[in-house]
Amino acid sequence: MTLGGLSYAGLWNPLLYYFLSYAGFLFALELSNPDGPRPKNHRRLRWVSVGGFVVFVYGVVMWVQTVIATAAA
Repeated sequence: MTLGGLSYAGLWNPLLYYFLSYAGFLFALELSNPDGPRPKNHRRLRWVSVGGFVVFVYGVVMWVQTVIATAAA
């Protein structure tokens, strides 16, 4: 759905798609059962979330560097 919406709006960008998908993953993870018992794979989901956050931070840093480089030129 996100891919179709971005393509339709002419805003397709792999980095933006990753950011929106990662935010959706975290949203679904938090709302799945916030007050109930933790699922068996909770430890793995935590590491997937941390890994996604590291990629997110890397993407933001690279994007900021690109914006600064194009603004300075």
